[in-house]
Amino acid sequence: MTQIKEIGWKHNSTAQILHWGSVLLVAVAWLLGSFGDYLPKGSIRDVGAFVHVSAGQLIVVLLLTRLIWRVISPPPPLEITPLGKWADRSGVVMHFALYALLAAVPIAGVVTLFAGGDALPLFGLGEIPSPWPKDKAFEHDLKEIHETLANILVVLVFVHASAALAHHFYFRDRTLKRMLPNAFGAGL
Repeated sequence: MTQIKEIGWKHNSTAQILHWGSVLLVAVAWLLGSFGDYLPKGSIRDVGAFVHVSAGQLIVVLLLTRLIWRVISPPPPLEITPLGKWADRSGVVMHFALYALLAAVPIAGVVTLFAGGDALPLFGLGEIPSPWPKDKAFEHDLKEIHETLANILVVLVFVHASAALAHHFYFRDRTLKRMLPNAFGAGL
């Protein structure tokens, strides 16, 4: 009887892979974007920039896949907590903000590249040339926007993770376990 009740309480493995893949790519992109200028000049810095841009593109691919997957396979019902509907609404707002930033940050990055007159490399398979000439002032402004949005995304990721940990350790519900693969969630 317990197994029947437990079916559908966890995100499926596809949703988990898309979630944790996004986390990994955001971490890689943010670290390289924030600290890439500290890499040695030349080919190492160029590889770092290429990985940064590629991670941003993969974030968009995973975001689109996640949104399609959410329609095909809706998430399990929310866990009930003492916070009630307030927590449900804040969780929906948080997810909307995270999804919006997962789109906005890479888009701002692409526009920044184009404003600098640079082409958008497509994973080393080709590139999309800049549709307009180089404009240093516009590039600078867009880079500031891109960096600010990326920093806001990272802050919201930490708030999101903190909320999941609060659910697990304070409310003692299954919110965190719902997104962990069975191998990790079993021990918690």
